[in-house]
Amino acid sequence: MNVLLVSPNVESLPDPVFPLGLAQLSAILKRDGINHEILDLCFSDDYDSSIESALHSVDPDVVGLSLRNIDNVSYPHYITYLPFYRKVIETIRKHGDPLIVLGGSAFALLPDELISYLDADVGIIGEGEAAFLEFLRQCERSSALHKYKGSRIIDGRHGKFVDLDALPLPDRTGFDNEGYLRWGGMGNIQTKRGCPFTCIYCTYPIIEGARVRLRNPGRICDEIEQMLDLGITNIFVVDNVFNAPIDHAESICREIIKRNISVSWSCYANPRFVTHRLIDLMIEAGCTSVEFGSDSADDVMLGNLGKNFTVDDLRNASAVCRDAGMSFCHSLIIGGPGETPDSVHHTFNTVNDMSPTAVICMIGIRIFPGTTLSSKAMKEGYIAPNTDFLKPVFYLSEAIEHGILPFVEQYSQTHSNWIFPGLNINMTQELQKKLRRFGVRGPLWEYMRRRRGFLRTR
Repeated sequence: MNVLLVSPNVESLPDPVFPLGLAQLSAILKRDGINHEILDLCFSDDYDSSIESALHSVDPDVVGLSLRNIDNVSYPHYITYLPFYRKVIETIRKHGDPLIVLGGSAFALLPDELISYLDADVGIIGEGEAAFLEFLRQCERSSALHKYKGSRIIDGRHGKFVDLDALPLPDRTGFDNEGYLRWGGMGNIQTKRGCPFTCIYCTYPIIEGARVRLRNPGRICDEIEQMLDLGITNIFVVDNVFNAPIDHAESICREIIKRNISVSWSCYANPRFVTHRLIDLMIEAGCTSVEFGSDSADDVMLGNLGKNFTVDDLRNASAVCRDAGMSFCHSLIIGGPGETPDSVHHTFNTVNDMSPTAVICMIGIRIFPGTTLSSKAMKEGYIAPNTDFLKPVFYLSEAIEHGILPFVEQYSQTHSNWIFPGLNINMTQELQKKLRRFGVRGPLWEYMRRRRGFLRTR
């Protein structure tokens, strides 16, 4: 059996993101002796030609597409990726008749809608390392791929979770690692799966489950060393939060230090689980920055959003980072249930007082089915039972919806380290490419305070 694994994710803002899930699948197929090749469209200059060439080279029986995102979840200037995904599949159909299988985090959110819209044959929900491999084995045993034609969904979430330490290390050899480092500024790694937190909008529990499964620090460091051998010297930890549980985060840092691994890395973090000891260990292990999923700096709004920390936790985490010399960013979401002009002003003023390196502020919250927010939005009339979630639907508190955009546009004029992705304020595609051309590595927000001087001196 011949398999072509395709990454159709070509978004470059805030950065091109290495398709880690597909690299993990590649390692699984290689281990099991299944002939396959990788087609990553991220840096392709001619998508149609790249697809045609890959199909001619592999002559695949099965084409697996890993869908990372449905859209960029940014309001008001959102971008949907679905027409491009559909064009990719149409091009595949034009040049052959392989079985087309969908998977990935985006597919798990809207499986029925996506398999219909994209006109695929099979969709797999759950951890692909087990479900996709089992599907391929069934295909090999039956020798009748045609029976799977016709939009069939396989739900792999009801079996046992994958043992993360039993997986082979991701196979990155079929990808343009140099391109991702140059234009994305970093590679990526995962130290755990699952999210136990209860943020009302979050899709992590839907995609990965609510039970946290930890990788062994030794295996994590084996992977880091493998990445360094490929020239990947800057890494982002893609866990929903790196520092929970704290003892696991500390163990990873100690293993990096013990092996004397020289690598720069950054991560998402929960402000409730920040200590001086942890931050000191992270810095010694090569961590250059942390991004807090703060969402708000108003205690009422934090409760409304289902966060498990307080404004005092935000202040403490910020102070610990400042004292240690760690760059830190607060990521905010404005417009959730109960948001008012007063709570917005309170959040902005409070966050500013924490002196962060940067702030990333989203306006409105993308609604996905299966979340607490979608149930609340249904009761409040934001969405209906027949809402088409393939088209971005945002929750934006009525109390601020008419005044928030002019306010943030004015606010940003005197706060150059505040990024507003939905308005392309203080971070654009042109600026991103310019910084990466200059060799900047890691999250670009690390450079917000010195951005203007940096650009003038180059």
